Amino acid sequence: MKLKLTFLFSLISFLYFSQNHRFIYEFKYKSDTISQKENKAEWVLDINGENVQFYEFMAIQIDSTNQKSAGFSTYSSSFAKLKRKLSSSKNANYFLLGDSYFYFESDDKIIWKISNETKQNDKYKVQKATSDFAGRHWEAWFTTDLPFSEGPYKFNNLPGLVVEVKDSQNYFSFELSRIQNPKKTNENIVENVFKKKPLKVSYAKFKEMMIANYNDPYNRFRSMRPGTWSIGREDETFVDTIEGLNKITKEEQEIILKNNNEIEKDKTIFYK
Repeated sequence: MKLKLTFLFSLISFLYFSQNHRFIYEFKYKSDTISQKENKAEWVLDINGENVQFYEFMAIQIDSTNQKSAGFSTYSSSFAKLKRKLSSSKNANYFLLGDSYFYFESDDKIIWKISNETKQNDKYKVQKATSDFAGRHWEAWFTTDLPFSEGPYKFNNLPGLVVEVKDSQNYFSFELSRIQNPKKTNENIVENVFKKKPLKVSYAKFKEMMIANYNDPYNRFRSMRPGTWSIGREDETFVDTIEGLNKITKEEQEIILKNNNEIEKDKTIFYK
């Protein structure tokens, strides 16, 4: 009888973990600490067997469009798309910068202090855990009702799924909003969403690229012949001259300086 129960438990666990699990989080963040404007976006945590991906919800539509089209669409984001093995602290961090898509690897082990404090949120009994990670103090709430040692961004390695996490200054927060179990997913969406092969770089090279982008964010257009390029703006105007390029370069630099509140504070890049 004990053997049968063990086999049944193993079978249920196999079937459960072999499914595609999609956890969608509401991400709130303040990229500009002076204005304190709060931004919102939906991010997706996909668990496919032993593989984990974390990316913007809009990537699903972009990926679908790009797979059906000869061309490709892109979108910008200040935050890394991530890929890792289940419950691992080793992440591949993916960024799109101009026309370049690249990634660097990082080891982001988080040491949690698990509290006895519990509460009931909308659906689950959750337990509190805290940690100092990447220059910020974090408070997380996890549930053993969802038996994944995973969570949004890099917040994993707890005895259940992280359903809420925020920093002590309320600059960043993730909250689980809904769960899906899609029959089919793109298990390499963070790698091929833009139909570009990502280039592996070191973290030092990543910083170098970010600084170069700040110094001249539209550098790739400067060597092009006049009349062969134009840049569309949010106000539906177009820039197609070097004079215009110099103007929007200064504007872009101001935006980068204003929106420099990094989720990993200890990795803040100080532009000059």
